[in-house]
Amino acid sequence: MKRLLIVIALIPVAVLVFAFIRDSTGTGLNILNTAVSLSSNMKVNKEIVFDTNKDLKLDIYSNADWQDNTKRPVIVFFYGGGWSWGDKAYFTFVADSFVKKGYVVVLPNYTLYPVEKYPTFVKDGAKAVAWVNDNVSEYGGDVNNILVVGHSAGAYIAAMVAFNDQYLAAENKQTSIIKAVAGIAGPYNFTPKAQEYIDIFGEENFDDMKIQHHVNGNEPPSLLIHSEGDTTVGLFNQKLMAEALTANGDTFEMLLYGQDITHTSVLMKLHPWFAGKVDVASDIDAFFKRINIQ
Repeated sequence: MKRLLIVIALIPVAVLVFAFIRDSTGTGLNILNTAVSLSSNMKVNKEIVFDTNKDLKLDIYSNADWQDNTKRPVIVFFYGGGWSWGDKAYFTFVADSFVKKGYVVVLPNYTLYPVEKYPTFVKDGAKAVAWVNDNVSEYGGDVNNILVVGHSAGAYIAAMVAFNDQYLAAENKQTSIIKAVAGIAGPYNFTPKAQEYIDIFGEENFDDMKIQHHVNGNEPPSLLIHSEGDTTVGLFNQKLMAEALTANGDTFEMLLYGQDITHTSVLMKLHPWFAGKVDVASDIDAFFKRINIQ
């Protein structure tokens, strides 16, 4: 009972902090994740090194009640933050949502600007996916059902890893190890205007950084999610991605939420506490089931 009361008390605090104090996003997410952790029944394997050279780590979440030897589909989730902010520790609530739906969830970190620039964070993403392919069976995951999901900058990383053969090839893998992709509010094909993003990508990479230029018809099935109320990432990114996938005969679906869904709220609606009529995790889960994950 005491634990339940703590959770009930923390939920509105987390919502208020996250919604109204932009400079305290990390604080709000920490409060939210504390509440989620107290109310969930997840088993967590934390701080697993997947890149020894850079000491990059990932966390693996599963259901503590799973006692059988059944291998579950795996979601690798890449968080957003403009390629310059974020940490896997802030996104326990995303893991909780998908674990409840029967997935093993992997949250990897990647190097951020200004420590590194494009395409290092994409290479980190590919290395994480390759590690999952080699090792996730030890944690109850099915290597034949690896799915990548990302929000914002994380959606960019997920899509670039899945659609540009060179990154997984550098890890001696093929993009075929990815069963499907779901990108949420991804800036797949923008041209940097703000100085920070010009610095992150470099003007010499303005063509190469656009994912539409790397689509060749071998892409895994993908779900492109965006919102009319997103004023942070332009809707044209989704449209250009769809045009490239269509031109190359790839399997994909588009999902467009309304004006009341913003760049931030679409992330929060990954968790059932915030979902309401727009349940992003359920929409992603339904798509993955439609493309016949086992």
